[in-house]
Amino acid sequence: MATTDKSIIVEETTPASPIQDAPDKPSLQHRLKRILWDTFDYPPEERRLIFKIDFFILTWASFSYFSKNLNSNNLSNAYVSGMKEELNVVGNQYQTFTTMWTIGYVISQIPSQMICTRVRLSIWCPSWEAFWVIVTFASAAVKTPYQLYACRFLVGLAEGTFYPAVHTVLGGWYTKRELAKRACIFFGSAFVGNEKQAALYTGMNGVGGLSGWRWLFIFDGVITFPMAIWGYLALPDLPSNTRVPWLKAEEKELARERMRKAGKSLEEPITWRGMKRVLSKWHFWVYTAYYTFFICSENIGGYMNLWLKSLDRYSVTQINTYPTVINAITIVTSLIYGWTSDAMQLRSPIVFFSLTVCFFAAMNLAIWDGVPFGLKWASYYLTGFAQGSGPVFLTMVNEMCAGDSLERKIILGSTNSIAYAFNAWIPLISYNTTYAPRFLVGNSVTVGLIVCAAVTLVLGVYLERREKREQNRTGGALGDVEERARVDDV
Repeated sequence: MATTDKSIIVEETTPASPIQDAPDKPSLQHRLKRILWDTFDYPPEERRLIFKIDFFILTWASFSYFSKNLNSNNLSNAYVSGMKEELNVVGNQYQTFTTMWTIGYVISQIPSQMICTRVRLSIWCPSWEAFWVIVTFASAAVKTPYQLYACRFLVGLAEGTFYPAVHTVLGGWYTKRELAKRACIFFGSAFVGNEKQAALYTGMNGVGGLSGWRWLFIFDGVITFPMAIWGYLALPDLPSNTRVPWLKAEEKELARERMRKAGKSLEEPITWRGMKRVLSKWHFWVYTAYYTFFICSENIGGYMNLWLKSLDRYSVTQINTYPTVINAITIVTSLIYGWTSDAMQLRSPIVFFSLTVCFFAAMNLAIWDGVPFGLKWASYYLTGFAQGSGPVFLTMVNEMCAGDSLERKIILGSTNSIAYAFNAWIPLISYNTTYAPRFLVGNSVTVGLIVCAAVTLVLGVYLERREKREQNRTGGALGDVEERARVDDV
């Protein structure tokens, strides 16, 4: 109890900081500067702090995520570029490669987030990154499908620790004016440069006596290894426990003050009572349910190539190239969502907009018969509007759970883990390739999933507003009681 009282006194007696409040009626120039980049109107001390954490956190997170997405695409590229014949892949073994990755990815996320309450992120995350590099190199040396099963499982296991940990770090360092656009920059980086893999295969096939598909994995490991090493220096943990040498003592204190002003709690190690508290709140159940519906509805755009192939009018290159426009749309819409969300302080409306666009596209593809050719084409491309709203939703989670660090970490892990656990088998049932290209069942299920996501999001927004009204009525007393309970647990 004494610890709690002391933390409250420190917060109340913190000296004035260089953080300045925005003018009551900012000028047009001031508003435009905020929209262009949020730190342009910050005091010099705060601007330098944000520049540093932008540089270190985003370089590590974005380049690492880019390489992980390359690795996922490498499997399908390798399969059609000689791996099938060289490893004698038969039957559903190719699908098993994906399943093994998914199993590893799903089972590691929640335990990883729990461990991160007691182990430094700056040690935990780069170490798994280094392990990921080793297993990726090993994938280039496999001789049988069963060896690749093991590699894909271990790659998924290592990769599962990454995405929720990055959102944990982002939520720990950035405020409401800054968070969504950084989350979207990080997310969009995964979709850049996938077309380079075909050129790499062509140029490296046979070099050193290795098939081109093996060089795909070697290249991925080579570009990721520096990021694993960089992570030990770049990842700053969280403001409450950071030790990085690239932040001065006064900058660390400024970062902590920014988080106090944002209402973010001190870090809390995991305990059984803490877990019980997290599971007793609606946040865990509603946010996890929404994200599961959302992720499972994203598959629809991935079958555009099968539709193009069924038309017998496009070359193999065109069939592989035209669907990549969806990735470009995802990158652009992700950045637009991030900037708009931060500039206008909108979260749920951005997510609702993306769901509406994807609902329109899914309805067209579910109806199919009678839908004009051009509208089908446009509908596949419109599915690119959906994925970029994911980081905006996770920004909502980061902000709504800011006052409970344990809850924030657990939910950031559970949303992704449980969503991908369902996404591992739902497409196998609903998108049976024998029904290509119409996919009546799959596209209809997607429409239903989008409706469920929208309904769940409405429920979440309602509960958020009710909770905020309750907090305003109690004057924060409820939050103080919960904070004392957490400190007592520790």
